[in-house]
This record gives sequence, structure tokens and C-alpha cells, in this order.
Amino acid sequence: MLENLIVIDANFILLPFQFKIDYLYDIDSQLEGRTVFVLFKQILDELEAKRLREPNATKFIMNLKSGLSYLENNNENYNIVYKHITKSTEESTDDFLVRNCQELKGKENRVYLASNDVDLRRKVRKIGFSTIFLRQKKFISFD
Repeated sequence: MLENLIVIDANFILLPFQFKIDYLYDIDSQLEGRTVFVLFKQILDELEAKRLREPNATKFIMNLKSGLSYLENNNENYNIVYKHITKSTEESTDDFLVRNCQELKGKENRVYLASNDVDLRRKVRKIGFSTIFLRQKKFISFD
């Protein structure tokens, strides 16, 4: 059976409260087959580091808290897999995500990267992966 693996980038975690988007539902309902959302510890660590670096960024912290509780509250409705993997010291987070997309690809898997980072999406598309992004601050789009 075909499985869709959706790798979630940091900026996607902030979407639910920021733009009132139910991205898990929007993505899951547009794909055929089983959908699994993949969240790496590296991404959560990156968001936590930003929260600690910018303690006065109240809007960011509010979006982060609501984004994390959105994932927690939807854990039973959707297949969300937390992978406890972080990048090596000489690797950027973008390179880490690209490498892990390649490692997740299998015969029965379609791998997508959910990100609003234009440069990262370009890198991933160059090596043959589809991306998912927010268009016009309200629509989930695939390319």
C-alpha cells in the first residue's frame, strides 16, 4: 500500500494559530493512501533554541505553543511520528532535512517536505521530491 511521508519543517509548526490553518487535515484529505507526518527532534530543538534566544518574541512563542499543542491534540487523528534524530555539527538543518527526505524514500513511499522556506523547497525539488507549502496565507499547495 502506498504511503505518503510528510516531513514537517519548523515554519509549518507555527501555521495553525498564525493563519488559522488545519494543515494536517488539509494535507491528509488531498492525498491518496496512508499519510504519515514525520517530525524530527532537530526541528523541535531549533524552535526551542529560537524561543530561548528571543525571550521577548511573544508572538513567536504564542504561535509555537499553539503549534505544538495542535500537533499534540491531533496525535490520535493523524499518524504523527516523532523521530529522535538531530543533525551532525557540520550539517545545516536544511541539509539535514534534504538528507532525511532521501533516506525516507522507498519503493512504497512518496516523500513530501512541508515547508514555506523557498530555498529549501528549491533544493528538495531539484533532487526529485515534492513540496507542500502555504499559498496566499490560506491554501495548502503541492508542487
